[in-house]
Amino acid sequence: MSYSYQAHLSDLNKLIWGKGPISSEIFQRWCQGFHFSSDEPSALIQSSGGPCAILATVQAVILREILFEEKLDMSNLEEDRCIDLLIDSILDIMLLVVGEDGPMCYCWAHWSEPDDSSDEARTEPESGTEKFFQGLKFIHITSQDELHGVIMSLTPQLQSSYGVLCFLYSVLFTHGMLALRKGMGDESETLIDPTHGHASQSLINLLLTGQMTPNLFDGVRSISDYSLTGILKQPKTGFLTLFEALHYCEAGWYLKNPSYPIWVLGSETHLTVLASPQPELVSDESSHTDQKATLHQAELEFARLSVGQDPDTGFIQSERLAELLQNLQISYTDQSLNGVKQKLDPEDLGVILKEPFLLHFFPKEMSKRCSQISNFKLIHYNGLQKSNPNGQVRYQTGEARILDPTEELAEIGTGDISPIQRCLQTKWPTIRIKWENDQTPSLN
Repeated sequence: MSYSYQAHLSDLNKLIWGKGPISSEIFQRWCQGFHFSSDEPSALIQSSGGPCAILATVQAVILREILFEEKLDMSNLEEDRCIDLLIDSILDIMLLVVGEDGPMCYCWAHWSEPDDSSDEARTEPESGTEKFFQGLKFIHITSQDELHGVIMSLTPQLQSSYGVLCFLYSVLFTHGMLALRKGMGDESETLIDPTHGHASQSLINLLLTGQMTPNLFDGVRSISDYSLTGILKQPKTGFLTLFEALHYCEAGWYLKNPSYPIWVLGSETHLTVLASPQPELVSDESSHTDQKATLHQAELEFARLSVGQDPDTGFIQSERLAELLQNLQISYTDQSLNGVKQKLDPEDLGVILKEPFLLHFFPKEMSKRCSQISNFKLIHYNGLQKSNPNGQVRYQTGEARILDPTEELAEIGTGDISPIQRCLQTKWPTIRIKWENDQTPSLN
């Protein structure tokens, strides 16, 4: 049975734009297609402020394809190959956001001029928004292969003036109306800010993680009688925000530690992308097969069972070790439990410290964490021409170095306090970056 997307379009518009009239100025800023820069074959151009949530998240997937999945030379890409990368990235996000409730199905939105015989064609649209909605059509798709075929056949539309908007509606209808309402923060929230035109954090999180939530923290938190859902699993693309440096929020471990070294960076007004070609920067939790719990899950559970549930306490009572192992699905016997207690609490003080516990049960992960690289290459993308040197949308590169605490103390002067430096310090507090040609990238 076909799903009637047109019947739900009015309700979806209220979630996107709000209950009042859609601002023609903001709507117009979202009217752009997916176009690559003539100065950087695989870098998308953003024509005006607003749709950076779409363009940055798609660009992040394109960079993942180039650097890790296809391992391409980004300086030598033909136009047709870049179009293929765009299609693959669009498909990747569509597969990510598909709703978990009900049968697996997808919606693809596309635009065409109204048929000459229709009432819409005989009525001259009063605004750009009316013109868009008069020509907006939907395809109900029930398989991944069919979805791929539809996207390929309608690729020219991705590059048309309604390409970004059609992709937005495809993503949201594919995720599902019930899932959208459930995940959004409150009834007053809209997915696109009606005043400034930028995407909400809920929409950004959906595009990055496949999960609709306004929160940046890990897991689920209970406040009074309310349960707040954060990020529930490690995404492929992370998120770092300047707002954390300004102490307005804090991104959780999952967003700071994606399975690929690629992050969307948030400023007060814009989204850009940071990537590194060095996979050693991250750890893919989905690759763990020898045990069900991950190192990060163990840290979270240890903190939950620690005295006062304080993650800085650093120890639990020995009597809670069995509960901890059970929650982490680590099997044990009475004999092995007593042996671990004797090893981790040799003086029989009744407490078990976090680091010895993690070293005992997660030796490989702890070893990798301790041997993380301190020098690595960075690639930054900003799709706005006005924010790039000479107005040319190109990747800006830099060499990063992580100082140890003693080196940081020995530094003379205030150092770099640029917005991108402050943003990256929310993940790497002692990072120092030498940008190519001494041109610091803009987050805005």
